Amino acid sequence: MTSFSAIVRPFNVKPTLLPLSRGYRGACWAPPFALDAPHKQAIYGALREVSTLAFGADMAPYWRDRSLDGYLDKITRFYFIHSADDRVVGWTGYHRLTLAGQTCLYLDSTGVLPELQNTGIMTGLFSQFLLTEMLRAGPRGLYVSMRTENPVVYQSFYKVAGERNTFPSLSTPVPDKVQEMGRQLAAWLKQSDKLEAPSLRVMGAYDNLDALYGELPTCDDDNINRYFRQHLRPVDAFLVLARLSLPGILLSLTTKKLGKALRGSRGRAERKAA
Repeated sequence: MTSFSAIVRPFNVKPTLLPLSRGYRGACWAPPFALDAPHKQAIYGALREVSTLAFGADMAPYWRDRSLDGYLDKITRFYFIHSADDRVVGWTGYHRLTLAGQTCLYLDSTGVLPELQNTGIMTGLFSQFLLTEMLRAGPRGLYVSMRTENPVVYQSFYKVAGERNTFPSLSTPVPDKVQEMGRQLAAWLKQSDKLEAPSLRVMGAYDNLDALYGELPTCDDDNINRYFRQHLRPVDAFLVLARLSLPGILLSLTTKKLGKALRGSRGRAERKAA
């Protein structure tokens, strides 16, 4: 695969670089529509390569359709993730939308190479831009959404927002307001005819592909894996919507840091006792 620096060197708009863990960096164009046409095509070429490796399926048809639909002309922020040895290893981006009067970030196509999945690199990038967007949204908070068939993605939403704020829920009906947000999001995605609003299921969401994944990922929660297997075919997806508020996220981060500190203290005490 062509190196990251070789891809972006001729670009008329340079990205903002963001430090991530383990020496990785994010490169952000906000927004990327100002890039010249050949530079956008270079990004699409890199996306075809890295996403095919990430998903284990031929992603050329997907990115052909996305480029024809003007993906890079519409997205609010686009990110490449690259390694210390100059490889493109992942990508993500989001659209800032208003759905049913509520600010909603729609996370568009996202992935990293298989060896980097569940390493926290993508989570670190999400943390940076979500904090920025929550400060921008203020006390009303915001929703984060994604069309996905991946239980790992759902679990990430679930862990951050909590069960009561993540839809579809494994155990409770989807509220009317969230169903309406789902309808408006499906219309924006041009898939209104495929949406089952009460379940937030999009039938045939990926019908331009045989299947999005060569092998469907699984998370470490059997209940979530079972829910996805029971309700989705290989070409289906859920519209996952999660409500985030700044106080809730700060509390979650504080709790996680406290938990890590306590585990570290316990480990040091045990080693000292030994």
